[in-house]
Amino acid sequence: MVTRKGIIITVAMLAAISGASFVVWVLPQNHGSSSIVVSDFKSELDSVKERHLLITTSIESNLKALSDKSMTPDEFINQTQISSVQITSLTSELVESNAPTEWKQSYGAYFESLKKYNDYLTETISLANKMKSGISPSDLNDEMVKLDALKKESDTMVTKSDQARP
Repeated sequence: MVTRKGIIITVAMLAAISGASFVVWVLPQNHGSSSIVVSDFKSELDSVKERHLLITTSIESNLKALSDKSMTPDEFINQTQISSVQITSLTSELVESNAPTEWKQSYGAYFESLKKYNDYLTETISLANKMKSGISPSDLNDEMVKLDALKKESDTMVTKSDQARP
Protein backbone atom coordinates (compact mmCIF):
# COMPACT_ATOMS: atom_id res chain seq x y z
CA MET A 1 0.00 0.00 0.00
CA VAL A 2 3.03 2.25 0.39
CA THR A 3 3.76 3.91 -2.90
CA ARG A 4 6.95 5.47 -4.16
CA LYS A 5 5.13 8.76 -4.68
CA GLY A 6 3.90 8.72 -1.08
CA ILE A 7 7.39 8.09 0.24
CA ILE A 8 8.84 10.88 -1.91
CA ILE A 9 6.13 13.31 -0.77
CA THR A 10 6.68 12.36 2.88
CA VAL A 11 10.45 12.78 2.63
CA ALA A 12 10.02 16.13 0.86
CA MET A 13 7.63 17.34 3.56
CA LEU A 14 9.92 16.24 6.36
CA ALA A 15 12.85 17.99 4.65
CA ALA A 16 10.80 21.19 4.28
CA ILE A 17 9.71 21.10 7.91
CA SER A 18 13.25 20.37 9.09
CA GLY A 19 14.60 23.17 6.91
CA ALA A 20 12.03 25.63 8.23
CA SER A 21 12.79 24.60 11.81
CA PHE A 22 16.50 25.09 11.18
CA VAL A 23 15.89 28.56 9.74
CA VAL A 24 13.75 29.52 12.75
CA TRP A 25 16.51 28.25 15.05
CA VAL A 26 19.30 30.11 13.20
CA LEU A 27 17.59 33.47 12.63
CA PRO A 28 17.37 34.51 16.29
CA GLN A 29 21.14 34.04 16.46
CA ASN A 30 21.57 37.26 14.45
CA HIS A 31 21.61 39.43 17.60
CA GLY A 32 18.18 40.97 17.20
CA SER A 33 18.49 41.94 13.55
CA SER A 34 15.60 39.62 12.70
CA SER A 35 12.97 41.40 14.77
CA ILE A 36 9.79 42.50 13.05
CA VAL A 37 8.96 46.20 13.20
CA VAL A 38 5.23 46.83 13.04
CA SER A 39 3.82 50.34 12.88
CA ASP A 40 0.27 49.59 11.74
CA PHE A 41 -1.08 47.03 14.20
CA LYS A 42 -4.54 46.92 12.64
CA SER A 43 -3.12 46.00 9.23
CA GLU A 44 -0.75 43.47 10.79
CA LEU A 45 -3.59 41.70 12.60
CA ASP A 46 -5.76 41.85 9.47
CA SER A 47 -2.93 40.27 7.48
CA VAL A 48 -2.52 37.44 10.01
CA LYS A 49 -6.28 36.94 10.00
CA GLU A 50 -6.41 36.70 6.18
CA ARG A 51 -3.58 34.16 6.06
CA HIS A 52 -5.25 32.17 8.84
CA LEU A 53 -8.47 32.16 6.79
CA LEU A 54 -6.59 30.84 3.74
CA ILE A 55 -5.13 28.03 5.83
CA THR A 56 -8.50 27.12 7.37
CA THR A 57 -10.16 27.09 3.94
CA SER A 58 -7.46 24.78 2.60
CA ILE A 59 -7.71 22.42 5.57
CA GLU A 60 -11.51 22.26 5.36
CA SER A 61 -11.24 21.40 1.67
CA ASN A 62 -8.60 18.75 2.42
CA LEU A 63 -10.69 17.31 5.27
CA LYS A 64 -13.65 16.99 2.90
CA ALA A 65 -11.39 15.31 0.32
CA LEU A 66 -10.14 12.93 3.03
CA SER A 67 -13.69 12.01 4.02
CA ASP A 68 -14.62 11.56 0.33
CA LYS A 69 -11.53 9.37 -0.08
CA SER A 70 -10.28 11.58 -2.91
CA MET A 71 -7.21 12.32 -0.77
CA THR A 72 -5.19 9.70 1.03
CA PRO A 73 -4.55 10.00 4.76
CA ASP A 74 -0.81 10.39 4.08
CA GLU A 75 -1.40 13.26 1.66
CA PHE A 76 -3.73 14.88 4.18
CA ILE A 77 -1.17 14.50 6.96
CA ASN A 78 1.55 16.09 4.80
CA GLN A 79 -0.64 19.06 3.92
CA THR A 80 -1.77 19.47 7.52
CA GLN A 81 1.80 19.42 8.81
CA ILE A 82 2.63 22.26 6.42
CA SER A 83 -0.41 24.18 7.66
CA SER A 84 0.68 23.62 11.25
CA VAL A 85 4.09 25.12 10.49
CA GLN A 86 2.34 28.10 8.87
CA ILE A 87 0.10 28.59 11.92
CA THR A 88 3.16 28.45 14.18
CA SER A 89 4.76 31.12 11.99
CA LEU A 90 1.66 33.33 12.34
CA THR A 91 1.78 32.84 16.10
CA SER A 92 5.42 33.92 16.18
CA GLU A 93 4.58 36.93 14.05
CA LEU A 94 1.99 38.07 16.58
CA VAL A 95 4.37 37.60 19.50
CA GLU A 96 7.29 39.38 17.80
CA SER A 97 5.19 42.38 16.78
CA ASN A 98 5.29 43.75 20.34
CA ALA A 99 1.76 45.14 20.21
CA PRO A 100 1.16 48.28 22.28
CA THR A 101 -1.12 48.16 25.31
CA GLU A 102 -4.29 49.06 23.43
CA TRP A 103 -3.75 46.13 21.03
CA LYS A 104 -2.50 43.52 23.53
CA GLN A 105 -5.94 42.09 24.34
CA SER A 106 -6.89 41.72 20.67
CA TYR A 107 -3.51 40.23 19.73
CA GLY A 108 -3.62 37.93 22.76
CA ALA A 109 -7.06 36.59 21.82
CA TYR A 110 -5.94 35.97 18.26
CA PHE A 111 -2.81 34.25 19.55
CA GLU A 112 -5.06 31.92 21.59
CA SER A 113 -7.19 31.33 18.48
CA LEU A 114 -4.11 30.23 16.54
CA LYS A 115 -3.05 27.91 19.38
CA LYS A 116 -6.50 26.30 19.41
CA TYR A 117 -6.39 25.96 15.65
CA ASN A 118 -3.04 24.20 15.91
CA ASP A 119 -4.68 21.82 18.42
CA TYR A 120 -7.40 21.28 15.81
CA LEU A 121 -4.75 20.47 13.19
CA THR A 122 -3.11 17.98 15.55
CA GLU A 123 -6.46 16.25 16.02
CA THR A 124 -7.08 16.12 12.27
CA ILE A 125 -3.72 14.39 11.86
CA SER A 126 -4.75 11.94 14.57
CA LEU A 127 -8.01 11.32 12.71
CA ALA A 128 -6.15 10.69 9.44
CA ASN A 129 -3.87 8.19 11.19
CA LYS A 130 -6.92 6.41 12.60
CA MET A 131 -8.49 6.34 9.14
CA LYS A 132 -5.37 4.65 7.78
CA SER A 133 -5.75 1.80 10.24
CA GLY A 134 -9.54 1.70 10.04
CA ILE A 135 -12.04 3.56 12.20
CA SER A 136 -15.58 2.66 13.11
CA PRO A 137 -18.42 5.02 12.18
CA SER A 138 -19.13 5.79 15.84
CA ASP A 139 -15.46 6.58 16.54
CA LEU A 140 -15.37 8.73 13.42
CA ASN A 141 -18.43 10.62 14.68
CA ASP A 142 -16.77 11.12 18.09
CA GLU A 143 -13.64 12.46 16.40
CA MET A 144 -15.67 14.86 14.27
CA VAL A 145 -17.46 16.17 17.39
CA LYS A 146 -14.08 16.76 19.04
CA LEU A 147 -12.79 18.54 15.92
CA ASP A 148 -15.90 20.70 15.75
CA ALA A 149 -15.47 21.74 19.40
CA LEU A 150 -11.83 22.75 18.83
CA LYS A 151 -12.74 24.71 15.71
CA LYS A 152 -15.52 26.52 17.58
CA GLU A 153 -13.09 27.43 20.39
CA SER A 154 -10.70 28.89 17.83
CA ASP A 155 -13.53 30.81 16.14
CA THR A 156 -14.71 32.13 19.53
CA MET A 157 -11.25 33.54 20.20
CA VAL A 158 -11.25 35.24 16.77
CA THR A 159 -14.53 36.92 17.73
CA LYS A 160 -13.04 38.01 21.07
CA SER A 161 -10.04 39.41 19.22
CA ASP A 162 -12.32 41.38 16.89
CA GLN A 163 -14.32 42.72 19.85
CA ALA A 164 -11.16 43.78 21.69
CA ARG A 165 -9.79 45.90 18.84
CA PRO A 166 -9.30 49.54 19.75
